[in-house]
Amino acid sequence: MLTEQLKKYYRTFVINALIVTASISLLYVLALLYLPAIYISPAIPWIIIFFLIITLSIFYFQLMASIKRVSKFVNVFMVAIGLKLIAFLIIIALYAFLNKADAINFIISFFIIYLIFTVFEILQLLKVQNSLKPGN
Repeated sequence: MLTEQLKKYYRTFVINALIVTASISLLYVLALLYLPAIYISPAIPWIIIFFLIITLSIFYFQLMASIKRVSKFVNVFMVAIGLKLIAFLIIIALYAFLNKADAINFIISFFIIYLIFTVFEILQLLKVQNSLKPGN
């Protein structure tokens, strides 16, 4: 029962993540049409795909941890955030070092997409946690 419920949550999450990704992609296309090319990083499509893959992967592990004790979920959540931040800082630093001309646009784009996916992921985790509480 619980594993079927978790599969349903994950399927819903994947669909919602694809909708968020499509929305961000649409904003990217609009930016390409209406903003000067100097302000748009050529890496944005890769950033979007990167965040989709990372978000889907991390959410899966957090979902599996959510069926265990609350302290286990909190530990997984905190470790995931810490590792993501360290990995993201390394990626940003490497890209900025290797592509100095595009560094500012990349960092701003990366940060905006990071915020969107992080807010989305947290809202989805809160929904799952609330529905898994006893009595729901």
